Amino acid sequence: MIIRRNTLSACGILLLNFIILIRSCKISEFACKKSGLCLPLDKYCDGIDHCEDLSDEPKFCSVCNRTYYGDIGRTYSIQVPTPQRFPFLCHLTFTASGHEQGDIVQIIFDGFTVGRYDEGLDDNDEATDTSLMSASGSQACPDGYMQLSELGRPFTGGSWCGSSSGPQQYFSETSTFTTSVKVFHAPSLQQEIPFEFRIRYKFLSHTEAVVRYGTSADSYDLGLVTPGTYCTRQFEECYRNKCRLQSPNYPGMYPRNVTCYWTIRQKNVPTCKHAMIAVSQENSHKSLVKRSIASLNKTTRTVRAWSDCTGERDHLIFYDGSSTNDPVLAKFCGGDWLPKVVSRSNEMLIAFHSSPYSAPLQTGTPNRGFELNVDILFTDSDSYDFMQGTKCEFHINASSPGEFVC
Repeated sequence: MIIRRNTLSACGILLLNFIILIRSCKISEFACKKSGLCLPLDKYCDGIDHCEDLSDEPKFCSVCNRTYYGDIGRTYSIQVPTPQRFPFLCHLTFTASGHEQGDIVQIIFDGFTVGRYDEGLDDNDEATDTSLMSASGSQACPDGYMQLSELGRPFTGGSWCGSSSGPQQYFSETSTFTTSVKVFHAPSLQQEIPFEFRIRYKFLSHTEAVVRYGTSADSYDLGLVTPGTYCTRQFEECYRNKCRLQSPNYPGMYPRNVTCYWTIRQKNVPTCKHAMIAVSQENSHKSLVKRSIASLNKTTRTVRAWSDCTGERDHLIFYDGSSTNDPVLAKFCGGDWLPKVVSRSNEMLIAFHSSPYSAPLQTGTPNRGFELNVDILFTDSDSYDFMQGTKCEFHINASSPGEFVC
């Protein structure tokens, strides 16, 4: 009996050691069937037999309609093959599952050619015929397009189509987002429309994303997201906090067909003082509202506003108060800088809208979107530095003409 117990104990130790030696693959890895080798998920169905048993290259496999995880510090890549059957639909979902798998996802579009973008519906700087603008984007992307959606955010329905000659980046706002590629029909013999969809992706922690969130010692106040909206936010007490108004998914390209409302309020005002809101951006690389190639080649420093903001062009509207019924301070649709826009009270509303459709920006400089600085200005309550009421009147008295100097 003692020998049997020792034998069982020895077997138990061997079994335990065997179990310890077996390594299960992480959620960010694919497990080969025979060898048990763990591969990054982007190695599945990439045309190479990494497992040496074809378990990562099964017949009729596809990179589409799958969820991709990954580890912080690694860069992954996916290329969607040219569609052979139409209509073609491909969903790629990316999830940052926290900890070593990251908090947000970065996508770099290295090669993008999906359908064609109708130049007649472009919102370029020289376009003046607003009757050519489409409300849906289906006319501008007749052959196919790409759409992006984020878990927990309303679907915007905006689309990208055409070609991009330079890499563009997209940073998720949430931990999970999906890119959907749709091609409606095969190109005709008379008109060949090539296809390319080649991306790299990374998983980042919040602490790594310092351009968006700032550093731990100097973090940004990005406002509180209003539930049920994609990007509407509330900002309060920007006198004490470093408030930043960022385009959705900053510092990457922002979604199509999105509308954001940002409300800024300064509730605490010192006695005998009057508070005003000031919004500005001096740096050109932080004021990138989508613009055409022609505007990028200009050598002078320009601002596009008011009458330049025609049709469905992406734009910002600044209201002198907390409602769209309040007077409009400025309408801005791009340029190299945003001059200081100042409210006359302690509240300001900024509305941002992007067009329903677009071709990716064709330039070597990625479209980073925009980031606006917020300042709180205090002046004496009886000062002439701000307009009181709806009229701006100055009364100047002098006992003799020589006492007045203009």
